[in-house]
Amino acid sequence: MNPVVYILGGPDGYGATDDDWGAGGLEPDLLAGPDFLLALMRRGRAYGQPYSWRPDDKIDAGVAVDPDRKVLRLFVMEGPLVEPYTRRAAFALLRAAWPGWEVHWIYGAQTGLRSHLGLDPADDEDRERPAWADDLFVSRPGVPHTPVPGMPSTVVTLDGPDRCHLVGYGFDHPVMHGPALLGFLDGATDEGGHHGLAEGGVHIDAHRRRVGWWTIGTQIHSDTVAARWPGWTVEFWEDRWAGHRAASGGRFDPTEPDDTAALISVRDAALRHWTPIPTDERDGLLCLAGLTGRSLTTRQAPPVRARIEAAYRQAAGG
Repeated sequence: MNPVVYILGGPDGYGATDDDWGAGGLEPDLLAGPDFLLALMRRGRAYGQPYSWRPDDKIDAGVAVDPDRKVLRLFVMEGPLVEPYTRRAAFALLRAAWPGWEVHWIYGAQTGLRSHLGLDPADDEDRERPAWADDLFVSRPGVPHTPVPGMPSTVVTLDGPDRCHLVGYGFDHPVMHGPALLGFLDGATDEGGHHGLAEGGVHIDAHRRRVGWWTIGTQIHSDTVAARWPGWTVEFWEDRWAGHRAASGGRFDPTEPDDTAALISVRDAALRHWTPIPTDERDGLLCLAGLTGRSLTTRQAPPVRARIEAAYRQAAGG
């Protein structure tokens, strides 16, 4: 399962439906644009069951659409939006596909979604749970850590003494471990610096007791980070790694991605997503099936593909 929750605003407030299998395709689904998506979401509210909130770690993607204010909020856990090389390009294409709308990333995943809807994040019973100590991976002398696909790579830099570590994790961003992160890094291999892209980062200034962190993904219960570092000043840079680069004195200094090539890659992936596939009965599309109870038909693909091409030209400046 890869569950997604769809939330649609209206005169009577917000209504939500969910799909057990829709998270993997949410990002390219949204490139169909607001008119197409809103029509399906309204149908989905009539078709689907009212959403009963699952624990925050059980939702892989979410979208909240407010047609009156023209605000789109979303999070996903896979796709170009959470890849360092393509993130900026993916946002450029998405914003071009939703002209006149504000498009915002929900860093707190479903925790953040609750907050945006005026619900209490504390409704999730796991909110105060400590981060799992065995969830972090780092190179040590004689025991190198090699990043693997699907495991986020986070650059952790420290002042006094100056160090740099590449930390992998499965569930919780390293910043969620609080000061225990310093103990975990004792004896870890100092990489000296990191000049590649990463999914996130932490900079720790132990002398001034300051922590800065960022991510291109999500972290449930991220609003508890400051409480996990009592006595420290915590700054969240969202997805802006420039803050980390400045704070670390260049120990983290990634090469900027080729946004032109990345935009082409994102467009091509979206067009493939909206290409009809053969089925036993007829050609169909798996896109947005959770909103309607069935796959879309071949007839609906060409106009969406045309909108994606138009959004690409707009994002590319042409």
